[in-house]
Amino acid sequence: MMLPGRARTGYKSVAYAAMDAPHHCNSWKPVGCASCNTMGRFLPLVLVAVVIFPLLMPAPLVLSAAVRPPVKINSAQAKKISDYFKKQAFDFLKDHALDVIPNVLSTPEGQKQGTKAADTAGLYVFNLSVGTSILQNITGILDITTELVWAQCACSADACLPPPGTTFDPSTSDTFAGVPCISQRCQSVIKQQCGPDPAANCTYLMQYDDYTNTTGYLGNDTFTFGQTQFPDVVFGCSKASYGDFFGASGVLGFSRGSLSLVSQLQLSWFSYLLVSDGPSPLQFGYDAVPQTENSHSTPLLNNDANPGLYYVKLTGIMIDGRQLNGIPAGTFDIQSNGSGGVFLSTTVPVTYLDEAAYNVVRKAFVSRITAEAVDGSALGLDLCYTLQPKDEMVVPKLTLVFDGTNAAMELKKYNYFFADNNTNLECLTILPSRGGSLLGSLLQTDTNMAYDIEGSRLIFETASAPTPDLKVSLMVVVQFLALALLF
Repeated sequence: MMLPGRARTGYKSVAYAAMDAPHHCNSWKPVGCASCNTMGRFLPLVLVAVVIFPLLMPAPLVLSAAVRPPVKINSAQAKKISDYFKKQAFDFLKDHALDVIPNVLSTPEGQKQGTKAADTAGLYVFNLSVGTSILQNITGILDITTELVWAQCACSADACLPPPGTTFDPSTSDTFAGVPCISQRCQSVIKQQCGPDPAANCTYLMQYDDYTNTTGYLGNDTFTFGQTQFPDVVFGCSKASYGDFFGASGVLGFSRGSLSLVSQLQLSWFSYLLVSDGPSPLQFGYDAVPQTENSHSTPLLNNDANPGLYYVKLTGIMIDGRQLNGIPAGTFDIQSNGSGGVFLSTTVPVTYLDEAAYNVVRKAFVSRITAEAVDGSALGLDLCYTLQPKDEMVVPKLTLVFDGTNAAMELKKYNYFFADNNTNLECLTILPSRGGSLLGSLLQTDTNMAYDIEGSRLIFETASAPTPDLKVSLMVVVQFLALALLF
């Protein structure tokens, strides 16, 4: 959506993920932490074996009041929590990452199946300032699957985000203004029924899952990224938030929706490079355009059923340089009813492949790995092996082939396998789903992902991160514990 008076973005705006902040094991920890008890670049992912894929769609904005979450753990469920989980620092179960809607997760036979272990993975959070007169710093989780940008404002004691999450006080900003309920902006997005007061604010509820939601009203103010200011950005001013947003002040939506920062800032380009051990840059405008000759391009597809998501066309999968046969034609296509397709996420760490494709991929791994597969239920993953000393287990090389000329994404072992000392397991971080496929953040790690919004292209390349500019805002990587409900 074009905002009046907004120029095209050719500006420079870069944020970096700081990986050298102090940390403690059994608490939030950078992915590359070498001092904690882990092997490889990532800690265990707790996910179910098969997902009904429509349940992975992002949550809609609705008109409602805040919802206090129900009690999360009953005694029967608590008995199933493994010793590994008990070592973790969090009290509550989370049944998925932030952009996954909750529901019963299912196996191919329709049986309910849960997991027993904790999931620790990196959420990418960056700093920015809101307001004028007094700049107020907030932090937001980068989420390319949702459109709402929101920050915690005034809240009651039992509905505030815990520290280190900060609070934005709109009364201290000369440029803050609420979005009226009767405004076109409110009615086009929230579709709210307004009362007799024409000045009443446009209210919203963002429901991420059964236990995580935020409610408040829409306002607009100046956002500052580094040294660059953007006036009149519409965002949610949260009055009540339930659940754990892992130390962030809110969420920054980068989807294709009309309220996302991509739309409001009229970004022609944006890019991110999720780095496993070092600064992770987020770039806007023409600085996000790839500068190397090693880039590969594939079209971004539209899905009318989920217009905010970034879909790509996956045409094939290669193992050790050979195309896998046996994946049914059309497995990765978007269907006429909106199901199917392949989209990207920055908040779901694992990758989901449609069940028909996953079965072929799994069979190829099993046939090429000489070690014997073992039970991976301790981590909730499907294909696992006993951890070998000094990373001696050789796994096949995985390559994803996309629509486009030479549009092949060659992956490193850590993009789809990880080793964990706690459980003595080494597991494939790809799982089956039904109704579609999702490329998670682990798979994207160490690949520069550039989104050409005007050209409707995704350009990816293996590239080094730019030299940090100390004047721009820093990104920080925080860790979250995504725990599946046990059945």
